[in-house]
Amino acid sequence: MPVLKSPKARNSFLEALRAEIVAGNENLSSWIKHVHERGAIDSLFGLETWLKGIRSFLNMDHLPLADSEKESLLGRSFLSEIKIIRSAVQICETYACDVLSVGHAEEFELEKVIEDKIRKERILDSHTNRFLAQISPVDSMAQLLDSLNDIRISIDAFQRLPNPGFQLFLTLGRSYRQELKNCRYVDMLMSQRFRMQYDLIENKHLTEVLRGIRDEQLQRNVALAILFIFRFLKYLNFVSGDLEHDRTLKHNLVVFSLLHEEMENLANFLKARMLKGKGTGQELRNAADLVAYSLKTESRKVMSRELVFVAREMEPANVYARMENSHGLLLNCFQSGILSLVNAVDPHFDEQKLFPKRVERIAMGDQIRQDLWSLRQWLIELSENETVPDANKIIERLASFKEKSLSSLMYRDWAGFETFMETIAISNNSSEIMARMRKFINFIEDLIQEVSKRGMVRNDIRIQKTEGAR
Repeated sequence: MPVLKSPKARNSFLEALRAEIVAGNENLSSWIKHVHERGAIDSLFGLETWLKGIRSFLNMDHLPLADSEKESLLGRSFLSEIKIIRSAVQICETYACDVLSVGHAEEFELEKVIEDKIRKERILDSHTNRFLAQISPVDSMAQLLDSLNDIRISIDAFQRLPNPGFQLFLTLGRSYRQELKNCRYVDMLMSQRFRMQYDLIENKHLTEVLRGIRDEQLQRNVALAILFIFRFLKYLNFVSGDLEHDRTLKHNLVVFSLLHEEMENLANFLKARMLKGKGTGQELRNAADLVAYSLKTESRKVMSRELVFVAREMEPANVYARMENSHGLLLNCFQSGILSLVNAVDPHFDEQKLFPKRVERIAMGDQIRQDLWSLRQWLIELSENETVPDANKIIERLASFKEKSLSSLMYRDWAGFETFMETIAISNNSSEIMARMRKFINFIEDLIQEVSKRGMVRNDIRIQKTEGAR
């Protein structure tokens, strides 16, 4: 067994390792720059996002579960969740292959010196083996790809079990987290919260607002909070892309798990840095408090109401509706949060300079509310003035609404209109038609309130794709 021959040899090895840690971070930064220059930075961001998302999804604190499920975890099957992890792992493999295809950046000369020194010392402990096997970020990516492949094969075996349960799910989580740590540069990548290539916000109007904050530390805290939320918008891009192109959606649960974890982190950051900070003015303090509250409230609403049971949902329309509504709720929360912080610094800030489509979306929301109200009024007048309502006339009026306005509503709202048209078409007498009309009028009134509360319409999906990375 190789041993250290002298204290001098031991010290030189430790010094080499310290230098290697510094060089490792430099190598990672150099390689990320290389990836960016080769046009693969979006693939690297996608890989990081989905790796983090799986890690969050494998944490029970960020898994969408109903209270009844949480009370009976030991007897619950986790087959649906394991299938989702498998899909997400495949996505990671695709991104990892894209990133690996750009190859190496130029290695630092220091790396070669350290490699030679370690080999000469002949100290073959676990740390040295890890460094020798992963001298560059590309080596770590190759190891990650092997690990993801192993995890996917293991999951295939798990899926053949009659009832993969809670303990197996926890074991999978521990194994996954350990595999990530074993990939040296991947571990470094995921430990860094922000990155110039991903998170730089080039908006001169927003920059001017931040410059108006005289206290340097407070300026930094506000900037960090805004960077957090813009990163959230980038995460939502993955969901919006699948919604817009009608792709499969369940794997996006891992993105919502990541958002749940990060939203909680930001809420805690705001409370620690801005609500307790002595230099924070009252306006900013109020805004930070509102944003922290909104983040926790909306995240809880999405994870404990909108997305529960989605993993086991078999009807694609229901999955789409829940994903769409969750996306819309969080999009509105994030954009409102940014504007709340900005307006606390500059009350006259024009939100159109930051989210130019938001004003258009609000106008569209006003229009759809007017259209719904007009339809409601027409139905009320019809029920009051005609003893025997004409079913054909009602269907014709609804068909006109569908053509002009229905597409602006969220997908989950469409079912009420479709059901009403079907029941009117098969109604046999006037009393039945009148009863259906009264029920539908109540549905419209509830929908008007819901649209007002959301502050959003279906077009959010297309709008967010252009604004999220602005």
